[in-house]
Amino acid sequence: MSHTITIDHTRKLTLEQIAAAGAGNARFALAEATRTMLAERRRQVVEYLAGQKYPAYGFNRGFGHNVDLAVDEAHLAALQENLITSHAVGVGEPAPDAIVRVTMLLRAQSLAQGYSGVRPCVVEQLLNMLNNDILPVVPELGSVGASGDLAPLSHIALGMLGMGKVRVNGETVNAADALRAAGLQPLKLEMKEGLALNNGVQYMTAIGLHCCRQMQILLKTAAIETAMTAQVMLAPETPFRHDLHLLRPHPGALKVAGWIYALMQDSPLREAHRDYRIDGEIQDPYNIRCAAQILGSCAELIDECEKALLLEANSVTDNPVLLPLVEENTHRPAGQYAGQFVDIVSGGQFHGMPVAVRVYNLFQAMGIMAGLVNRRCARYVDANQNKGLGRDLKWPDLSNAERAVSSGMMLLEYTSAALTNAIWGEAMPSHLFNISTNTGQEDHVSMGTSLAVRVMHSLPKLANLLAIEMAYISQAAAIRKRLPYIPSVAPIFDEIKQKLGTIQKDLQSQENPFTLEIQVREHYPITPEQRKLNPVCENILARVAEIFPPVTHDRVMADELAELARFVAEGKVVEMVGV
Repeated sequence: MSHTITIDHTRKLTLEQIAAAGAGNARFALAEATRTMLAERRRQVVEYLAGQKYPAYGFNRGFGHNVDLAVDEAHLAALQENLITSHAVGVGEPAPDAIVRVTMLLRAQSLAQGYSGVRPCVVEQLLNMLNNDILPVVPELGSVGASGDLAPLSHIALGMLGMGKVRVNGETVNAADALRAAGLQPLKLEMKEGLALNNGVQYMTAIGLHCCRQMQILLKTAAIETAMTAQVMLAPETPFRHDLHLLRPHPGALKVAGWIYALMQDSPLREAHRDYRIDGEIQDPYNIRCAAQILGSCAELIDECEKALLLEANSVTDNPVLLPLVEENTHRPAGQYAGQFVDIVSGGQFHGMPVAVRVYNLFQAMGIMAGLVNRRCARYVDANQNKGLGRDLKWPDLSNAERAVSSGMMLLEYTSAALTNAIWGEAMPSHLFNISTNTGQEDHVSMGTSLAVRVMHSLPKLANLLAIEMAYISQAAAIRKRLPYIPSVAPIFDEIKQKLGTIQKDLQSQENPFTLEIQVREHYPITPEQRKLNPVCENILARVAEIFPPVTHDRVMADELAELARFVAEGKVVEMVGV
């Protein structure tokens, strides 16, 4: 279903509108009042500069360290076009179409606020291209995330000028041909407009918003998997009680604990061992018991990032910007221009650090989630920790001879370790490592764009990690259903203690004494009905089993895992729960 998004300087974009734009499910229009306002602001600044002889960066001076070079009136348009053509020097693979769409929308939103001094046709060119799904090819890398995302935004502007390559319906074609086919004319830049198109960090912000949306899905999936792991590992729901978390009311922990607690209700398997004496466990490892605190911290990191990036999406990010002319602020007589938007103010509104530090939140959350999932994967294959599920989750019906030649699900844990290590390795805080550019004029840059690109490329690794845990959960739940009992650590009765004591004394009296440690286990019988998880979790297990059937004998699992990772990344697990 297509959304209609009207760019209006009096309204803010919402996350839902941005998501619809990225998915290509939106139509765009410029509000008439905004068009009128932009035309008036443009008239004001052009008239003002025509009567003034002072230097104005972006209007009649060169860029960067060329700011000292004056440009005569005859070459003002060439200055803008040359800026775009010379700055479109990105490298690497093309950015995904969804990222390009959102970048274009956010740049239109910023320019439509009326502080950049561009004509309405500049904003309308962006919107018309979006309406025809004409998407400039934008190489992923090349921005240092300050003075705007200069290279990526220049590639977008290049398409607006009918230059370079664009994507239309998934095909790469010449920009001029695509504009002509859509009945659009290449944009002819005038004073300041090239600079207005590439001075902002909308590319970095678009990537960050895309990653926030995906991280929200993966966070909820991790919480769902926590509830399922807790059930198959015979853990209680008490660590997720609301009244417990109210004593330390961090919002993220409260939210995540609520999700997990709800998914552990009405679980026959949980009820089967509610008496702690059945399985003999009083406390579970942190990977379950502290999951709400761990994932809750991730939830807050993601939420903070999303909130900051939505603010950024509705901000003015340009340099210079036009502010109302007030005499005492300008040291110039305001005269007839008092209150008009002709005060040309240079500042740092294009700097990416406010975005970079929030985007790094996502790497922190990803690294924390990866570590938690890996620890649980390691526990699944460890017969000493998985509460009777056996080595490597091998199928319980195998004969001893078959067990000896089976690896079961051993290697999935290795893959989880490799993915976790890769995520940690990619989480370099590059926004802390400044490299001065532009002969020192731009001497502190954010490096946030390459950081955002790395976050985007790391997301599939986390989805694969969660898919591996889901495969383990599915296998463990299937094994539980095959076992007619819950293994438990039984109390050692006095008579057994006495017999063991006698044996121990005899052993210690030998020439080479050694200590004998004996653990007595007993099986607590449960019915087939008692071996089930929460009803919602059972529905998930049924769907997962269609993708990744129980491993009854060793087989190739790579394709099934890839399909399960797509299932996770597309939010299908979350949809089944309705979180």
